[in-house]
Amino acid sequence: MGSGCSSEEAPKVSPRETKDAPIESLVDTSIHKEKTRKDHLSTSHSSTMSGKRRPVRTKSIVEGEAYDMLLVRHSELKPTLKEFDQALKKLQNMNKITEEMYPKIYELLDKKVDDPFQDHQDLEQRLVMGNYLAKNGFVPHLVDVYQAVWSNHDLEWFDDDLEEEESESEFFKLLALIRTILWNYADGSPKFAESIVNDTQFFQYLTEDLLAVKQDLEELEDEITNENHFPFNSTLGILNNCARNAATKDVYSIKRLSKKDEHESKDVNMVEILQELLKTDITYVKLVVLLALSYMVNEEQNRKITADESIFDFLLDMVHKAEKANDRRQWGFSIHELINGLAKLAKNDENKTTIMKKGAFQTLKRILKQGNVAEQIAVVNVIWELSFAKKNKELFKNDKEVWKTLQNLYNSDNEELSKAAQGACFVINEGQDKAKKKKEKVEEKAEESAIAGHIMLSYNWANQKILLQIRDRLQEKGFTVWMDVDNMEGSILEAMARAVEEARIILVCYSEKYKDSQNCRTEAEYAYSQKKEIIPLLMERGYKATGWLGAMIGAKLFYDFSGKYDFDRKFGELYTALTGKIFPQKTKALSAIPENAVPSLMPASDDSVVLMDWTRKDIEKWLNDNQLTAFSGLKNLSGKQLVFLYKLFRRAPEYFYRCIEEKLGMKSLEDLMKFSDAIEKLQAEYPDINRLIH
Repeated sequence: MGSGCSSEEAPKVSPRETKDAPIESLVDTSIHKEKTRKDHLSTSHSSTMSGKRRPVRTKSIVEGEAYDMLLVRHSELKPTLKEFDQALKKLQNMNKITEEMYPKIYELLDKKVDDPFQDHQDLEQRLVMGNYLAKNGFVPHLVDVYQAVWSNHDLEWFDDDLEEEESESEFFKLLALIRTILWNYADGSPKFAESIVNDTQFFQYLTEDLLAVKQDLEELEDEITNENHFPFNSTLGILNNCARNAATKDVYSIKRLSKKDEHESKDVNMVEILQELLKTDITYVKLVVLLALSYMVNEEQNRKITADESIFDFLLDMVHKAEKANDRRQWGFSIHELINGLAKLAKNDENKTTIMKKGAFQTLKRILKQGNVAEQIAVVNVIWELSFAKKNKELFKNDKEVWKTLQNLYNSDNEELSKAAQGACFVINEGQDKAKKKKEKVEEKAEESAIAGHIMLSYNWANQKILLQIRDRLQEKGFTVWMDVDNMEGSILEAMARAVEEARIILVCYSEKYKDSQNCRTEAEYAYSQKKEIIPLLMERGYKATGWLGAMIGAKLFYDFSGKYDFDRKFGELYTALTGKIFPQKTKALSAIPENAVPSLMPASDDSVVLMDWTRKDIEKWLNDNQLTAFSGLKNLSGKQLVFLYKLFRRAPEYFYRCIEEKLGMKSLEDLMKFSDAIEKLQAEYPDINRLIH
């Protein structure tokens, strides 16, 4: 756990990942073994998917150490990694790709990239290989080849329903091989999946494929039902792996490839296409699409697709059928994959109650007791997620068998299972057991803690790099800062609880990944329950907190470290705020400003600032430009008073917001936002105003 919390991306259940080197460990004892062969890709629909090239869809689950340590551990991969370097160098040296080059490119990718994946069955080995390819820039060059072949043949979508001579052609085999490589390595390596999303435009091609399937779904029913339709399976496979490993929700709005019909929409949303496909009666399509959507939807979209509660009946029915199957799978999906999909849908708090109402409790209890390790991990994680709802929390604790099992798993030899059980128990028991003694000690020293308490950083590992900068700068300024890369004695859970209890202020560094993380929510809600002062730091540009996170942050003043603004400027604002809270004597001049001075809005003193000389006409123009004319209280402002408001905004933001609310009559959040945005613009428009800020 700890404050460097990560999103739980199923089927992996790793509680954390680093920005520079996320390590997925794998625990999947039921991994589906594929038969392999050494010949080229078959051109028939069924053999394309059933031979050597069939991608391993099952995501492995292993938690690990740093990427460099894995490289050392798997020194046997050095020859393979050198082969990767050779392949990359050849791709980099290709200028224009012609049809005559297809066989050689195919042979290169087949032997030096795809064969190693098939030859190395160990899941950590696949992780190392995928991460290595991603870190060295292989993915965009591979997609460049795909794009060149696509353009050479003027394709509208990837389609294996071709005339025999076309389906046997080198171009089709090459495209299929590239898709297979993307599918396989994105499954084994989050870094590889992340590179597909961030470094290429491959989602454009997947979008065209989805639209084609949507249009011809009835005609394709027999092939898709039998899991033999490679275009559909590879499209959803790549998309699913990217969604669960790398993608944020905004990447699914796609600008379409150039179309011949000028009336066709140029912009589409992949989630909306899948929502339409979800309406199908084809069981396999419905299941594959639902599991993909479970990783892709935001709060609003989640609510929309689960408005039809039969979705949960359907998914639980798939779990029941998988339990009865010899391989414990349904339509190729393992029980833990199905349950992980259920956990993602449970991110919406309304769904937590609905899922239990649908009878999930008995199913989870049964698998918790009888399932293999991978299934137990998935069940404990979904229990953890469901327990954020008070009724569910009570239900799990009051069932003696479930509660005893969770407590026993707390000390499991399997680290992944142990951490999941610790998180679930912590939420269900509201941190009482493990934190009780420490809490009592803290209460005994309440007065001392109020003075000496540290600043705690609660964040997602995806933002670790910038948070290390903030930590270092705060320490340079004399603050005591707790970050989970330091001070990690004992278990991660106990370290987190101790850090929260002893904190004076907690900086909640929030983003979409922060909100989706069970670890982050556990940490944030515990901080809230301990009545700690929370200061939000926005880490993702344009992100608006919703759900539990939105409720917790509310209308609190936040500091934007998303990259939209200059870092030094925002750090200065944060520093001023923290100084006022932890070292109030240093800001005595600010805090001593009498409230009765606010109606006249104390004038500033530096007449060299051009705003000081603004007339009423200038003020009216400024109000009009910023759509603030509706506020009569602003019309009587002078230039000096406006400058003073800017100084308050920069040096004493809390007092600024209280002032404009109480003295200027701005009550709604929209009003506050509109006025503060206008004040903030003054810096860009009149740079000399900053000479007043010391």
